[in-house]
Amino acid sequence: MELKQRITAVLLLLIICIIPLTGCGFDEPEIPYLPVMPPPPEPQAPRVYIALGDSVPAGFGVAYTERYTALLFEGLYERDYVDKYVNFAEDGFTTTLLLDLLNNMSEDELNLFQNAHLVTINIGGNDILTPLIDYLPTPDDVMDIIYELWEFVQETMEIIPEVMDIASGFQEALDNFSLWRVWELPALNRMVQDASPVLGDVTDMFDRVGDLQVVRMLPMLYGSFSPELDAALMRGVASFAVEFNDVIRWVNTHALDAVIIVNTVYNPIPNHAFGMSLEGISGRANTLIQSINRIILEGSVAEGYLVADIFTHFAYEPDNMMNFFIDASQLTLSFDIIHPSAVGHELIAGINYELFNSLPS
Repeated sequence: MELKQRITAVLLLLIICIIPLTGCGFDEPEIPYLPVMPPPPEPQAPRVYIALGDSVPAGFGVAYTERYTALLFEGLYERDYVDKYVNFAEDGFTTTLLLDLLNNMSEDELNLFQNAHLVTINIGGNDILTPLIDYLPTPDDVMDIIYELWEFVQETMEIIPEVMDIASGFQEALDNFSLWRVWELPALNRMVQDASPVLGDVTDMFDRVGDLQVVRMLPMLYGSFSPELDAALMRGVASFAVEFNDVIRWVNTHALDAVIIVNTVYNPIPNHAFGMSLEGISGRANTLIQSINRIILEGSVAEGYLVADIFTHFAYEPDNMMNFFIDASQLTLSFDIIHPSAVGHELIAGINYELFNSLPS
């Protein structure tokens, strides 16, 4: 019994010693606190400015840095409105060709539209310019006209001296003619007979003038178009009315967060050039262009896009707007009356920038 008591006492002693060791005995090493870091944010997609349209946003005739789309992007980038610039514009694009381009976009291109912050559109000018150009002479036709005029002038120069001699002879005979000198009548008769072939050539020359191609084109300068050209131009306007709405709906569908700015079409034909009045054809062009601009303006409220009135600004500031110049000091010249100059592009960029900047932030 004494042994049993001893064993019990040892066990109690061990329990008494072990409990403090396990409860508050040796200090465990401290583990440093490592805060849980959140995963890095995914990079934001760039805010894209996309330019659509014809040779105007494509920058025909000016340097890359001078085109209005590049100037507009530079201004918007500096104000931290956009990060990237993509230009899908092509020379010669009609509304039909632009719509075809949009309907055949690749997946990567569609992603650009999903991140678009601004889309500018210049379209419609070629819808009426193309039928007009198709009606005008081709370069080969122009060479034929030049050759035709040269031949006409050469023939005229041969006939004029003969006509002058005949006129002088008749004048002299008439000055000396008297009814009492009847013996001179046979001589006058012979003069008339000798003059007949030359006078016939003169008549033929006048007939040929009416057949010259350049003469047949003169009515266009006064705004008088043939029925065939009139019909082609009206078809261009009608086609624009349908396809422009399709373009806007496509952009609204694929660029949900983008501001859309549509530029009106300007009239490239001046009222005067080389001292010659072009008011007839310029006024006729105004009528057609304003038909397209009305379509643009009328759709802006329903479709929610902004309109930059390029037509009015170009009309009131015509000097140096077009890429038509003669620089004798640099021996350079340009007869391009269709496309804006660097000054014109700067004006377009400023109009678009102010319109975008006027939006509430």
